[in-house]
Amino acid sequence: MVRNFISIILMVGILLPQKTYEFTEEEVNALYNSIQELENNDNTNQKIIKNLNEQIQMYIQQTEIDSTIIENYKEQLAIQEDMIDTIKPAWHENKYLWYSMGIASMIVPIWAVGQIK
Repeated sequence: MVRNFISIILMVGILLPQKTYEFTEEEVNALYNSIQELENNDNTNQKIIKNLNEQIQMYIQQTEIDSTIIENYKEQLAIQEDMIDTIKPAWHENKYLWYSMGIASMIVPIWAVGQIK
C-alpha cells in the first residue's frame, strides 16, 4: 500500500512539468559573488572556531596546571605550620624566663648573705 502510494507520487512528480527559472547574466554574477562571499565568510568562521577551540583547550590545561600549583602551595603551608609547631620553643625555653632566673640566682644569694648578722 505504502509502496504503491510512493511510486504514484514519484510518477506524478516526474510527469508533471516543473517550473524552471531563467536568470540573467547579472543575476548569475550577483548569485556567484554572494556564494563566494558566503564561502569566504564560512572559511573565516571555521578558522575562528578552530582557534577558539584551541584557546579553550589551552585554558583548560592552564587551569589544571594552576590547580596543581595551588594544591602544592596548600601542602607547603600545611608543612610549614607543622614545622612551626615543632620548632616553636616551649614555655620553659623562654629567654626572658632564663634571664630572670639568672638575675634571681645572683640577687637571692646576695640578699641572703646580707640577712645574716
